Amino acid sequence: MMNIYKTTSFLTIFLFLSISALAQDKINNETPKVFLVGEQENEYADLIDQYSQSLIGISNDSIELAYINWMYLLYDMESYSHKIGFDLNGIKLWINVFWNKNGNIDYISYYPKPNSKNMEFNKLTAFLSEFIKNYKPRMKSNENFAHFGSAKFPSFAENYIPDK
Repeated sequence: MMNIYKTTSFLTIFLFLSISALAQDKINNETPKVFLVGEQENEYADLIDQYSQSLIGISNDSIELAYINWMYLLYDMESYSHKIGFDLNGIKLWINVFWNKNGNIDYISYYPKPNSKNMEFNKLTAFLSEFIKNYKPRMKSNENFAHFGSAKFPSFAENYIPDK
């Protein structure tokens, strides 16, 4: 009887871990790194679950520090856009950024605000995809984290961050 219990427990744990691994692989392999809000609804819900820690949480629960960290991200985006000659000026977005524990960006979802500059958003998606590849992490955490915020360009982020 005890062997059946151990075997059943082992199989249950194995099955749970296998399903969890498959769910993780689904997100990593099938979800684009950058997408418009509404394009990947199921995957987006999975991202929300897997990146449940907030930017404020990893910023020692300091709204001020979280804001500075957000400004650093916008500063880095603008710097990269200048480096490659991509014009962000006039773009206004709702943006969701998903970082892994090492501080690398795994995913970005965004949606243009009504008063944003009119543009082909597939070009912005391509820019953000390249930005992710070239992003140098500034923050780390014990767990994945995310921030759901707003971005406008020019951001004037250099006015809000203490050290560039």
